[in-house]
Amino acid sequence: MKIAIFIGIACLSLGACSSTPADLEAKAPPIVQTYTENYQEIYRRVSTTAKRCFAGNVSAYASFAVDSELYSELGYGELTLSLINMGTRNYYLSVRVEKQPAGSKLTARSGNTLASERYKSLVLGWAGGDQNCPAI
Repeated sequence: MKIAIFIGIACLSLGACSSTPADLEAKAPPIVQTYTENYQEIYRRVSTTAKRCFAGNVSAYASFAVDSELYSELGYGELTLSLINMGTRNYYLSVRVEKQPAGSKLTARSGNTLASERYKSLVLGWAGGDQNCPAI
């Protein structure tokens, strides 16, 4: 319980936590990359690797969640990475892959962590076909 209170106070005092993907999008500048491949393939690469590398328990009270959804009828897919700690969720990464007339466009945002630039770099690598997980 003390950990949850500490995290809540830290988030409020630093103004750095994002309790929704929209909060993260409002705070973090995007990186945008285009690809010649179909958006569904880029989405699959990023989603599959992110789930394999990040989803799971960190401790008895905390876990990383990778939420992803492909909206084929709308021509895009979305993914978020968040840390759930004692019921509080903090979003660290959001990715949107959209269908384009010739290929696809990936927009990634990352914030609320010192690893923000590393997360964006990983996403671009995964979209390009890299399947490696980061060393922890």
